[in-house]
Amino acid sequence: MEVPPQVTARRISAWRHRRDVPLPRVAVDDVQFQSLLEQVRELHRLADEVTRESTRIHANVRARLVWDPRLPPLPQEQREIADEAVEILAKPKLSSSQSRQLHRAFFGR
Repeated sequence: MEVPPQVTARRISAWRHRRDVPLPRVAVDDVQFQSLLEQVRELHRLADEVTRESTRIHANVRARLVWDPRLPPLPQEQREIADEAVEILAKPKLSSSQSRQLHRAFFGR
């Protein structure tokens, strides 16, 4: 049986009020975020330069972000780009909004 998202949200909200424990909402500051955004855009540009099939790099990065064991193999130069992209996109201190913006910048619209 699937639980509707609003039920889960109510449970979390009720738990927070009972426990008086705020959920962490830590985000990197704007200057740091802009730097990360520029790095991701540069990696996107590099991916397009080194191969016409940047979708393979994107597939590799996506698989690593969700711990999918079926990673598409990449040549060394493309793997280095993918490594950097994963490092930036998996930053734990990003807000959900910041994370979405970085993913859009790397993977496209």
